[in-house]
Amino acid sequence: MREISTLAHAVEALARSARSTADLARWLARREHPADEIEVAIAKLTARGMLNDAEFALAFARSRAVGRGMSRRRIAGELARRGIAKEMADAAINEIMESENIDEREIVQAAGAKKFRSLTKLEPDVQRRRLYGFLARKGFASDLVRDTVRQLTQPTS
Repeated sequence: MREISTLAHAVEALARSARSTADLARWLARREHPADEIEVAIAKLTARGMLNDAEFALAFARSRAVGRGMSRRRIAGELARRGIAKEMADAAINEIMESENIDEREIVQAAGAKKFRSLTKLEPDVQRRRLYGFLARKGFASDLVRDTVRQLTQPTS
């Protein structure tokens, strides 16, 4: 049986899902492709426009911000784990937040309101603690989290 070339393997991986350059290089290395062949394959894919970290960062940021309601900080962290430079990640996130007219305050309030509905049977202190932890783990800024928790847990008169 003939082994698949590094370039063909990389193309197949990109056909299944978009990847950053660093992600693809790690993926190929885990499949024991030689480092020099990985480098050549990545250069060819980049030259052909099939591998572009800036486009990947934009698409990834859009899917996480619009589709999943993630915070800027969380998106930036995930992009960093995928090997995207901080400046490129920040530029992509800023562009998406502006072009999609996304307000992080609205995202945190929507996520908080949804979570709060599942906490209604709990004591008020437990509600606040769990809601705060949930929103903080989503990566929202502490002042946004604090304001949202306060707004959602205030007793209505």
